[in-house]
Amino acid sequence: MRPLRSIIPVLAALPFLVSTAYAQHGKSTYVVPEGMVKGGAFIDRFLPLKPNGPLRSDVWGVDAVKPRDVANGVEDAQYSYWCTSVVKGPDGKYHNFVVRWPESTPKGHFEWPNSDVVHAIGDSPTGPFKIIKEIGKGHNVTAYQAKDGTWILYIIGGCYRSQSLDGPWERGKLEFDTRGRKNVDMTNCTFAQRSDGSFLMVSRNGEVWVSKDGNKEAFRRVSNGSVYPKVRGARFEDPVVWKDDVQYNLIVNDWFGRAAYYLRSRDGKRWVWNQGLAYGPGIFRHPDGRVEDWHKIERPRVFQDERGRATHLLFAVIDDAKEVDKPNDNHSSKAIGVEISSPRTVVVKKSGDRFLVALEAGKDFDPSKDVDPASLRFGAPSKVDFGKTGAPLSTRVNGSRLIAEFSVADCGFQPSDQTAKLIASDRKGGLVFGYAALPDEPSEYPLLSADGKIEASAIQDSSRTLTLKVENFGLAKSPVTNVRLLVHPEGKEPVPFTASVSALEPYASVTAEFRVPADLTAPGSTPRVEIAIGEESQDEALKINLPKLAE
Repeated sequence: MRPLRSIIPVLAALPFLVSTAYAQHGKSTYVVPEGMVKGGAFIDRFLPLKPNGPLRSDVWGVDAVKPRDVANGVEDAQYSYWCTSVVKGPDGKYHNFVVRWPESTPKGHFEWPNSDVVHAIGDSPTGPFKIIKEIGKGHNVTAYQAKDGTWILYIIGGCYRSQSLDGPWERGKLEFDTRGRKNVDMTNCTFAQRSDGSFLMVSRNGEVWVSKDGNKEAFRRVSNGSVYPKVRGARFEDPVVWKDDVQYNLIVNDWFGRAAYYLRSRDGKRWVWNQGLAYGPGIFRHPDGRVEDWHKIERPRVFQDERGRATHLLFAVIDDAKEVDKPNDNHSSKAIGVEISSPRTVVVKKSGDRFLVALEAGKDFDPSKDVDPASLRFGAPSKVDFGKTGAPLSTRVNGSRLIAEFSVADCGFQPSDQTAKLIASDRKGGLVFGYAALPDEPSEYPLLSADGKIEASAIQDSSRTLTLKVENFGLAKSPVTNVRLLVHPEGKEPVPFTASVSALEPYASVTAEFRVPADLTAPGSTPRVEIAIGEESQDEALKINLPKLAE
């Protein structure tokens, strides 16, 4: 056998698709912390599969994925399916946009760059679905409706547009503006509509972008780096972002470690990583406890209810390693959906040293009858998830509402917390949970971001002016804010400067000017600068090099 060190350079020299075929999975370095309670991790939300048809064993796949319901999602023996996105149409039907390629192709699974987008219709988010139309070439499809009503099918390298889910679909492109930052990978993008109809987007590597309408207006990059969790060795792709009536939610998949992670944000810029897994092996359970053990679970998408809450997760799955899937064999891939527990409505008020927490009724849910009051736990999510908050001081019923009183001292909130979490059990042992904004939190936030295209004036009186634009991409007016500029002159210690920018309405902009000594910005130099706005740390700052400076 050849030594491993002599093989690695050979693999590194091969084209990307070939090299990844031999390195499709490994072990994640992430270890779930001890002490997490039921409902602490997103993975606890997955419910048993509800059959759309009979379970069958006379189908392709390894024994671990049989018997199964072929009417869940989209599958057949003629095609390999991948990338699924379901929306509810004006007709009340569920429209599934999914990609496929012939199972008989000589490249096996690695025919995916030549996949086609097809349109299927069903009676539920998980199907059964009937394919009605082939739309055209494309991969990584994601469907959403833009602010002006246009339906968008995002794909790698472009999109399809239509005024109706029934088509016709016109091939086009979405515009992306990096705002002076380096270009990044745009092959996995995910979109969440904001309260004014605008869109927040997360790109493959975890950068945040905003478009005023999600269609004609460019998506403009607002974050300086990735919002993903710091997991050593993780190879992230396939983010899915959505906004509900409390917060933004984000799941990202580590395709190599076969593990996924869940994050939350109130403003779309500052994200909190919830510990535990978002999903992984074992989430496809039947009511009798048997698990469909799919080898790879990728391309997550969510189906949301009218309040934005995720009710189902949709995936692409394959029964064995991708490199094992050959033409005309017993291996393939499909689209699949699974229902999850949705967050319940929680209303929080503070009175002195007490929190009054109301758990509201919902469809087929009456907390006054369904919830075990003694199981209620409330507080900072990082504490609730590990059982480190106290029991309620008292509980009472008001109509169909269940109201609990908690000691502020028992809830574990820190100054950085913006959101509270409640966990409970129903009287059958099932999970009940919900999030709420803390009482002093606003409904919307500003989102200030610096443009990386900095203008430098000519030298006058032994200094020059550096001018940068600051824009508010949030949905609330910003306060007067300090902007810090750290200049790294070549061969010298960095020097800080500060400017104040006026309050900004949503989508407004203003310039900040810094008068910098000429010896820090010498002609012909390209000094590195760091820009931090408000409470951003230097680690979070925008880091760029100025263009070659003139006299």
